[in-house]
Amino acid sequence: MNKSEAAKLLTVASGFDRRQVDELTATAWAAALDGHTYAECERAIIDHHRDPATRTTYLSVGHVLDRVEAGARTSAVDVETDVRAAKARGIIPGDWPRREPLSPEAAYQLQAARERDRQEAIRLSAGELEGPRP
Repeated sequence: MNKSEAAKLLTVASGFDRRQVDELTATAWAAALDGHTYAECERAIIDHHRDPATRTTYLSVGHVLDRVEAGARTSAVDVETDVRAAKARGIIPGDWPRREPLSPEAAYQLQAARERDRQEAIRLSAGELEGPRP
């Protein structure tokens, strides 16, 4: 994401909330959204304002990141896998529909839990969690 694209995103957002777009904000958003495409981020902004749960919440770059990162797993198989994993970890209630995508907050929590599991697996494979060997 470059500064020009970030400024365009902020202009889209200003269409919803009349925010002022300036160079400093565009620079900060470009840095935060680095690695994501303009199209992904624009879709996240529009989805934020369509979602009844967030449409009255002032949009931040964090909201965009949450939606872009959660939206990366949208296939039916990915959604069902994520729902099972989130239920097993107690992130969502057991009666959550298996084909309903996770909320951005639940997706973030699941992603963080998976990263902790990955780090633990790395330590285990390196023998860091085992006691001294004879």
